Amino acid sequence: MRAARSALLVDAIRERGPLLANLLRREVRQRYKGSMLGLLWAFIAPVSVMGAYALVFHYVYPTIVLDNYPLFLLTGMAVWFFFANSVAGGAPSLVQNSNLIKKVAFPREFVPLSVLGGHAVTLVAMLTVLVPTNLLFVPTSRSPAMLVLPIFVVLLAVLTFGLTLALSAVNVYFRDVEHILGALLLPWFFITPVLYGPEALPQGVAGLHWVTFSLDWVNFVSPFVYGVRDVLFFGRMPSLAIFVYCAVAAIVALLGGMWVFRRLEGEMAVEL
Repeated sequence: MRAARSALLVDAIRERGPLLANLLRREVRQRYKGSMLGLLWAFIAPVSVMGAYALVFHYVYPTIVLDNYPLFLLTGMAVWFFFANSVAGGAPSLVQNSNLIKKVAFPREFVPLSVLGGHAVTLVAMLTVLVPTNLLFVPTSRSPAMLVLPIFVVLLAVLTFGLTLALSAVNVYFRDVEHILGALLLPWFFITPVLYGPEALPQGVAGLHWVTFSLDWVNFVSPFVYGVRDVLFFGRMPSLAIFVYCAVAAIVALLGGMWVFRRLEGEMAVEL
């Protein structure tokens, strides 16, 4: 049934591609409507945050000593910003587009998918700058390992879409979901290895196996940060464990998200 549902969604995307493209264009336009800088804000926000954290953790209180630390940090933030913004924007998307959903017959999955697509544009724009910048300033990044970067980007998008599907459906019936997410994302950021790598953990923490295991594997965003950072910053091939984890997590999230969405879809129009 899940495989059939996936096939139906793919067929719907093929048949109604123009509708999805219009939703995507609307999403991007609304985000930067009236803005003079437009897509440049995709860089300004993460770069400003990167500058603040780099100043505090690398220069003022040098708890993390690493060459090219700002690029190390920005590489991890590209993953986090895409994931967090897509989930935070996708969760309330069905509620925010209730009028459209009631008036037009189309696959409702298109709504959270268009939100994710809008943030995917931002991610691609960031990577378009990050890849040559890393190649220019970080000698270790000049490696054939860079060629597997698209694999991790696709797997990250699949995982994020699956989670967003589930959250957007649940939020129709339980409107506190978006507020819970808002409260969770900030602490989640700090337990995700964006600011640091495993080698930067204090000795006391690094010796606690359950803590390091939770940070690295229970937090399902961490392997994606490690994978992207390995190929984009360190120029090395990620471990097989990271590859397998990211692939399995993406598939489980997608199938789980589609299952939740299908179970809750029937009464959505009434709840909206």
